[in-house]
Amino acid sequence: MKLKIIIITLGLFFQSVVQAAPIVYFDFDGDGLQDSSTSVVLGSSFTASLYVTNVDAVEGGLLGWGSEVNFNNTLISANSYSLDGQWFLPGVENNINNAGSSVELFAARLSGLTGTIKLADINFDTLSIGSSQLTMSELFSANLSFTGFGGASGHDYDANILFSNADATINVSAVPLPPAILLFVSGLIGLSGIKKLRR
Repeated sequence: MKLKIIIITLGLFFQSVVQAAPIVYFDFDGDGLQDSSTSVVLGSSFTASLYVTNVDAVEGGLLGWGSEVNFNNTLISANSYSLDGQWFLPGVENNINNAGSSVELFAARLSGLTGTIKLADINFDTLSIGSSQLTMSELFSANLSFTGFGGASGHDYDANILFSNADATINVSAVPLPPAILLFVSGLIGLSGIKKLRR
């Protein structure tokens, strides 16, 4: 009986210590929720906000993060980025590389954060019509000693994060004709029809 109580107690203890994996995602409409796609018009700009959610306090919260965002550089180009204000220790190698179709960002703070956390905003310009994926991946994945998403305890979240969950589709469409032009064209067609009827 005592052994059974000890096993149950240990099971409950380890169950409370096990944490769920953080989830990274993009938000395009500013509501803080995950978006799997966005549609924009050629010649306009849009913002992709980076978030991570499901960060609990088991490892002291998120102390630093780093990620590489990749895109199709024939469809869109990155023009700027801004780290969220709570990440006041930016990485020295943060950069936009449009030729390489990537934005590399890293930032940290002095104490861990939990819950749903905004990381950064990346602003893009549209270049051509079409659809493409916007992806997020582990920063410096070949460097095994580098911790991208790190807990205050020193824990490396990178191995637990499924970065492909963040994949989103960018749809760039042609500039629609303004309603005034459509009305003008339909008026011309109507006038030509009336002219034919009179003949």
